[in-house]
Amino acid sequence: MADQTLIRKQTTVEPATKPERTSWEEWRGEVTALTRRWFLQLVRERLNLLLSITQPAIWLLFFGSALGRAIDRDAIGTSNYVGFMLAGVIAFTVVTNTVTGAMPLLWDKETGYLDKLLSMPIARSSLIVSRFLFQFALGTAQVLLVFLVAVATAVDVASGPVGAIVILAAAGLLSMALTALSTALAYRVPSHGTFFAIMGFVTLPLVFLSNAFVPLDSMPPWMAIVARLNPLTYAIEAMRILVLDGWDGSVVRALAVLGLFAVASLAVGAYEFRRHTGERVR
Repeated sequence: MADQTLIRKQTTVEPATKPERTSWEEWRGEVTALTRRWFLQLVRERLNLLLSITQPAIWLLFFGSALGRAIDRDAIGTSNYVGFMLAGVIAFTVVTNTVTGAMPLLWDKETGYLDKLLSMPIARSSLIVSRFLFQFALGTAQVLLVFLVAVATAVDVASGPVGAIVILAAAGLLSMALTALSTALAYRVPSHGTFFAIMGFVTLPLVFLSNAFVPLDSMPPWMAIVARLNPLTYAIEAMRILVLDGWDGSVVRALAVLGLFAVASLAVGAYEFRRHTGERVR
């Protein structure tokens, strides 16, 4: 009798327990939820969504067509100013997106919602990663629309479909770098007034002191020196060569400089985020 009882205990199957989520799954779920929050905020503002997606294509279409007749074709090295301007419009789009990209994080900090997020049992890195993913998705949609408009206006990408993918990757890398810097500034400054004052002072010089709309050879010597120190110049150079000339060794050099700039920007952004969040909630 005792043997039968022992056998029954040994053969009893324990009810299956639900496996616990791994830390990777939890982090991925947090990033997904926070990214969804950013998209919901954008979708609810439909006019903002429409203008955010279409504005770069409108710049390319109208400014490219209007200014193309007033530009010396020998100075820019091509008769297709829209093709020359394409890289500059993409870069300008990325720069303007970095300003709007840091604004929600700035509002979260000032309204106290950031403190609520930090008090939750979530990884702090998910806050920044979710914003990067949102900015990358929005920027990719804008760049794709700009490409469609450029192709419709007789712009041929000399490097082909692979080159177009590399251009998207370069734009994404530039967006990630500038978003990291603008986010670091948003956490560094005491208020949104200071943030907008600094960004307003930096944004336009950053674009116009590059080769976005004028080649380096046509600039005054002092401006050309400043432009060569501008990381935006190397992103534009890589994209412009891929559009107008095709594959070239200088593309690799420009992308390498852009990559180093992105690494340095991410380091600055991570440092400011850790410093700020460490002081607010422990």
